[in-house]
Amino acid sequence: MSLILPILLGLFILFGNERSSAQTNAQPLVLQPSLEKTEQIRAIAKPVAQKLLMTIRDELTRALAKGGPVDAISVCQIQAPKLTSEVRDRSRPAGTIFLLKRTSNLVRNPADAPDPAERQALQIYLEAESRHESLPPDLLQKVVSEGKTTYRYYQPIRVAALCLSCHGDPASLSPDVRAVLRERYPQDRAVGYKDGDFRGLVVVGLTLP
Repeated sequence: MSLILPILLGLFILFGNERSSAQTNAQPLVLQPSLEKTEQIRAIAKPVAQKLLMTIRDELTRALAKGGPVDAISVCQIQAPKLTSEVRDRSRPAGTIFLLKRTSNLVRNPADAPDPAERQALQIYLEAESRHESLPPDLLQKVVSEGKTTYRYYQPIRVAALCLSCHGDPASLSPDVRAVLRERYPQDRAVGYKDGDFRGLVVVGLTLP
């Protein structure tokens, strides 16, 4: 009896850890929403995505006019997260949207890295771009994870000319911009773009009754 108990306890701990690890590493189930849900999601999320892009673009335009590309980097680093939170919190119906962000396969800020569902969405756009096909105007997902159902709405972001002073060919960036990027984003991957390139996605995560 004295030997059996430690063995059973060890097996319990081993299989308990394996089960916990499997749950932690479980991928979400990503499905296509029903037509009814699709229309409902798009009606709520599309204006929020467009508002975010417009708000950040206007702020970047002002920063570039006032202080040049270095000021624009500060907008992306400091102002953009605040603006994103403000747009999310003002969205309607109140409390529906739990997530609002921009993400990419080539992130500048590690906090913007895609989660598993977002990586699936990015892959669809990257494959379309690699085939020189028109990008979908938006993409929707039903995401089931740990027994909870939420929805994602994605809208593509294309590189505009005003972005190239910070995201263009590394050789063409000014010394000041390169220095600031090295200091603030030592793992930066968000360079080498051309005007009109696919940059990433606006992600709107929401819950529905």
